[in-house]
Amino acid sequence: MTLIGPSIHITGDISGDEDVIIQGRLVGSLVLREHALVIERGARVDADVRGARVSVHGELNGAATATARVELGPTCSVAGNLSATQVVVADGARFNGHIDMGQRTIAARLASYNAARSA
Repeated sequence: MTLIGPSIHITGDISGDEDVIIQGRLVGSLVLREHALVIERGARVDADVRGARVSVHGELNGAATATARVELGPTCSVAGNLSATQVVVADGARFNGHIDMGQRTIAARLASYNAARSA
């Protein structure tokens, strides 16, 4: 597990094969293969994020794509589209975007993204 603490500000693209917890700030993109991303309360992420599970309790400005589940907690603010087979939006969550729960669409997006990264 990787922790990006509250005093850390990262600008750039991140990819990895382990769970990530963000308490600080990220500008760019983040891709986790088959792992979880947690954006904690007080964190700010200006990026498109991808992973097996994405849980947002802070601020996300960008798209979130998950192979399994996207969860928006009661303290979150999200401006961007969500793609996952399961989406949970808690009472109090602020969300502005579209939700796509079609498995074919999600699989196609992930395959296209992975093909582009390996080229």
